Amino acid sequence: MKAKGFLISGFFGLMFFSLSAAIPTGYYSSLEGKKGAALKTEVHNIICQDTTHYLGYGSGTGNTWQGFYNTDRNPATNLVIDMYSDSLRYFATDYVAQGYPGFGQKIHIEHSVPKSWWGCDITHPDCPARDLNHLYPADGSTNEAKNDNPLGVVSGTPTTNNGESKVGPANYDGYVGTVFEPADKYKGDFARGYFYVATAYEHYARKWDTSKPENMMQNNTYPVFKPWALTLLLQWHRQDVVSLKETTRNDQVYGIQKNRNPFIDHPELIEYIWGNLTTVPYRLDGSIVFPYLNYPNDNDTINLGNTYYQQAKDTTINLKAMNLTGSLTLSLGGTGAAYFSLDKTSLTKAQAEAGTTIKIHYPATSLGNQSAILSISGGGITTVNLRLKTTTTDEFAALPASNATNSSFVTTWTPSSGATGYSLNVYSIENTGTNPNSLINEEFLLALPNNWAKSGYTINTGGTEKLGSSTDLGKLTLPAQNLSTAPSTLTVRAQQYGSDNGALLKVSLDNGLVTSWTTAVAFQDYSVNLPVATSVSSIALYTDIGKRVIIDNVRLVSNVPVYSQLSVSGYPKSVGNVLTYQVTGLQGNKTYYYTVTPIGNGATVSNQVVVQTSINTAVDKTEANPLKWSVTTQGILLKNLSDQSDINVFDAVGKKIYSIHAATPETLLPITQKGLYLLQVQQGQSFHSYKLIY
Repeated sequence: MKAKGFLISGFFGLMFFSLSAAIPTGYYSSLEGKKGAALKTEVHNIICQDTTHYLGYGSGTGNTWQGFYNTDRNPATNLVIDMYSDSLRYFATDYVAQGYPGFGQKIHIEHSVPKSWWGCDITHPDCPARDLNHLYPADGSTNEAKNDNPLGVVSGTPTTNNGESKVGPANYDGYVGTVFEPADKYKGDFARGYFYVATAYEHYARKWDTSKPENMMQNNTYPVFKPWALTLLLQWHRQDVVSLKETTRNDQVYGIQKNRNPFIDHPELIEYIWGNLTTVPYRLDGSIVFPYLNYPNDNDTINLGNTYYQQAKDTTINLKAMNLTGSLTLSLGGTGAAYFSLDKTSLTKAQAEAGTTIKIHYPATSLGNQSAILSISGGGITTVNLRLKTTTTDEFAALPASNATNSSFVTTWTPSSGATGYSLNVYSIENTGTNPNSLINEEFLLALPNNWAKSGYTINTGGTEKLGSSTDLGKLTLPAQNLSTAPSTLTVRAQQYGSDNGALLKVSLDNGLVTSWTTAVAFQDYSVNLPVATSVSSIALYTDIGKRVIIDNVRLVSNVPVYSQLSVSGYPKSVGNVLTYQVTGLQGNKTYYYTVTPIGNGATVSNQVVVQTSINTAVDKTEANPLKWSVTTQGILLKNLSDQSDINVFDAVGKKIYSIHAATPETLLPITQKGLYLLQVQQGQSFHSYKLIY
């Protein structure tokens, strides 16, 4: 037994509620045979049927503190059961006569799952803010320290530690920040409470405020928890098993509000929903050695989506079984069964238990909505039925490309009534330049603007800013800028102060040095290209001690890229009265697009189809004018390029890391990391590959 004191049914509780109600016969019977997400939804349907018995929130008769008097009190001593601290506090002997007044700031009504994570009208019939299954009396100061922080294991020095629970820093793959860590003996209690809330309030999926990094929930009905949070909760649930305190409290809560925490009654449900048994159908008797399908699941829908008339479509499903007594039979039924076919109609026990695939073929020979039922039976399993559905249309459309290589692909489209031919356009979307967007143009005519920051020695001298002194540096920080979408150019008009020859003006971006300029006696413009950074980037200008600089003007321009549609040479072109055409002479590992326009019937252009060609790993070593390259401080300088070349750069594992359209024979690749790189260069229909090592 892991509680300071455990709860039992007693005279005081029976005066006000019908307590210690056991699990009703058949309460969980509808869970039989379900698994994973479907099992969780069925648990939700059971425990969230009727929320009209929830108590009001707060103190007084019919409210939370009357509930706590029954659910969180040791009737032998009147001790308040507090999972948050080891402070000993007691209900008064005349507490009932006082009308359940609560404890003020000494003991709070604590939502173990913070209410700020979802937000709801506390008077709403199913608001979890009034659900005793996750409300507990909590030491006031500890609750304030817990705040809205998630559960976790404190990995640094705690900011609060009362000997029972603590608050402090933690570092998870998915969350870095403050956490609340209960005592080991209560970690399972909290985990099962969180699993309860995620299930009982499955319909709150869109209400979880995911803008809060401390929220352990996601905006979905399954699995609900963020990966790091689910790992933690499963670990706590497994390590701290259900106690007598929990089962007793669960009975008492049921006596009050007529619903239970199923993860206390049947803790194994957590494994079937989130843990190691998610592909095993749940059985109340706990057995797992019986014939069943791991996947697919009963009542799954296989949606082939939109299909086009006489354009056959295939889809594949995975199937795996366990503990079969014989072979499986696959059959099609329903009104549209004749429109579908299967590549397998039976599976041996060995095939099914090893795992296999089933291909569903739809020839698209009938217009409109079509549906069928795929039934899987035999081998001792409960029959699994899958719903097949699709919609077939005769509208004109370009279809997905096929047979894509590193230099070609095959286009296909549906017929357009009355067309005498078709025009095919193949193109790419290229960066063809930039569109300057002024972010800052400051001339310091009066004084430093309020949204700029300064430190050290800086002074406005009537149209300029002087940075630094003989004993102090000077620093100006520009207003935070969104540099996350495009590179930018910073230009500063500056000069040295007086005789401070060689005075350096330094530029930092997000606290990292970008460049230093040696200023001169007269004003000059100094520029630097800044890379894409963050949405709140910080740019600073600063000097060294004893080397003063005067700044006359600061300009920051965002170089917003301009993208244009560039047709492949020879396109668009008429390809005749055909429904398929092979496109050749393309660049490897590049994204292309194509559209088709019917000729002779006035029909409009088709939808756009995206195609990715495969990577070309060949290296061209025989070239009349070979590419030349050299390493600079800013990256790799390519020389001897053909005009209007398209360049793609890949790392050693084949991942594309950079692309550029070079209009001149020289271009700079801003790659400073040493390593092995593959370059692919295309100019018109000419294509070459190069291996660079530096």
